[in-house]
Amino acid sequence: MNESYSKNYFEKYAALTLAHIFNIKEHHIIQSDKPDLRIPLLHYGIEVTQALTPEEAVADMKKPLYASLDMNPFDHSSQNISHIINNINNAITRKISKSKNYEQYQNNGLYIFSHCHNIQENQIKEYLLSLNYSHFFYRYLFINCVTTVYCFDYQTKELTLTTFHKNELISMNIHSLIYDRNCSKKRRKIILPKTS
Repeated sequence: MNESYSKNYFEKYAALTLAHIFNIKEHHIIQSDKPDLRIPLLHYGIEVTQALTPEEAVADMKKPLYASLDMNPFDHSSQNISHIINNINNAITRKISKSKNYEQYQNNGLYIFSHCHNIQENQIKEYLLSLNYSHFFYRYLFINCVTTVYCFDYQTKELTLTTFHKNELISMNIHSLIYDRNCSKKRRKIILPKTS
């Protein structure tokens, strides 16, 4: 069976990691729009995006990367960390420009899939501490680095991390694939061919 990935997949995957991070039930996180995820219980609104260049976002260029790992199909093990950091920065800039269209919550967050597990804590912290906005819509930045999700509080400048075991990553991947397959919300899909 071909597997497909759309924004529905990423929103579900982000929600599953956040349920673990916040120690809440999955049903407490509502998939919506502007922002993508709402957690009324905790007064959070979280937008979900990916740290990709327009070229990298083209399906055919990403398919070999998507097919490479069963626990999370989006890890390309990049050694060019400055490129990944630049992609994260571009994702933040892009979402800041759109934030005026989003409903404001007590806690606004931005969840970014970096697609790279090689980023070290000191590298991501150095970058996040360098952010300097006079007005920043998102108090919380969640950076998914495949096996670890970093959470940065822009106000306090604190960085925390949550690490996931391989069995958890495999389970979240399968759960998100099933959700994407059955979700009625139509989005452009990236379809992987059957593997032998």
